[in-house]
Amino acid sequence: MSLRYYPTSKIKANKTAKENEFLLGGSVYSGKYYETFDGKFFTGANPIIGTNKQLQRITPYINSPYITDTGMSRQMRKDFVSKNNNRPILNPPEEVSIPGITIPPPTFKGEPTSYFPVPLPEDYTKGSITRYFAKRINSKGYVTEISEQEYIAIQNGKVPYDVSNYLTIKIFWKITGPLNQKRVSQYDIRAGIIDTNKRLVETAEKTFLGIVAYIGGQYDKFAKPTE
Repeated sequence: MSLRYYPTSKIKANKTAKENEFLLGGSVYSGKYYETFDGKFFTGANPIIGTNKQLQRITPYINSPYITDTGMSRQMRKDFVSKNNNRPILNPPEEVSIPGITIPPPTFKGEPTSYFPVPLPEDYTKGSITRYFAKRINSKGYVTEISEQEYIAIQNGKVPYDVSNYLTIKIFWKITGPLNQKRVSQYDIRAGIIDTNKRLVETAEKTFLGIVAYIGGQYDKFAKPTE
């Protein structure tokens, strides 16, 4: 099957895979890759160099720096494990090994840890996710996307850095529906993915300077248009 063509303006080229970030044919991938505007990843520095095989980002469970069963009911724990291929939930400071992948004990660094959210199938059923961000109070532009767990830890002061130096924010992020606002009838206007996310991010910019620049116009990130 031929790969879809992506113009250079629609890709982020010459990126290097981090440890345990992607799978290729069931094995952990290391090397150069590029990211497309619609959230896909391919081997090679760009669409011209290499075989450009599609990569699979390692599951949200492995990607998350901090997942515990704290506060989970027995049924919730059972459902979570079932949805994550029977992988156990971490109870710090345990270390769990999966063939080819080692999940370290959940820890936070001396500053907010960059995180890449990966929506689950149920998120697409629901139609949205929540994204979390942090930045230094005295910085106008440098924004870091963080996990929900680190966001909560910051709120509770349970991170190894001075939370008084940081601002945090969470933003509703629409991922299904029409890509752009759609008028169905005179009285029925369906909010679009792009205009909804753009409006919410621009509102957040008023108190969280730099979030618009961080999003970089990618208001359709993670989107799966359904109309």
